[in-house]
Amino acid sequence: MIVVNFIPGIDSSEEIHSFRPMKYEVPMGSDPINMSNDSPIVRYADILMMKAECLMRLGRSGAGALVTEVRMRSFPNDPSKATVTDAQLLEGSSYDYGLRDITTGQYGGITHEGGADIQYGRFLDELGWEFCGEGHRRQDMIRFGIYNRKSYLSFKGHPSGDWDYRNVGPIPLNVLNTNPNLQQNPGYN
Repeated sequence: MIVVNFIPGIDSSEEIHSFRPMKYEVPMGSDPINMSNDSPIVRYADILMMKAECLMRLGRSGAGALVTEVRMRSFPNDPSKATVTDAQLLEGSSYDYGLRDITTGQYGGITHEGGADIQYGRFLDELGWEFCGEGHRRQDMIRFGIYNRKSYLSFKGHPSGDWDYRNVGPIPLNVLNTNPNLQQNPGYN
């Protein structure tokens, strides 16, 4: 099978269409599915990035130095590539959140929605790069206020304030039935 690093659309992708990031190095000749890796829940980089976000949101200096410390692992031979300033973290995101549904043109076809309007967007980019594949992105996007505001593969390309209820999930029916004091979260009637 030949894997193509491209996703043509949310309703037309096949097994060959994908980016396959591996969080950990796969030794030559091993099976990446059965490597018996432990999966960290919280890494030291998480702690540094949490502190950086707190400093940044409080308007204090030092966030750039903490992010730079995290990035140094990726650029040990070129510290200039790892260096991030406090001011850069306050900029908008460089990511294009637009929808790419090229094959059928459904759900809006191709859109380009930059991230210049995202407060602390560059910091959100840093979180996405550092924690790719670690299950943080949804919560990060909710915290930064864009989870339901951009067209990407989720929600079939229809960002809308009407979808804000999806920031929390529904309470399962069996749980609701055990406690009459509980009410279903809004939007999940």
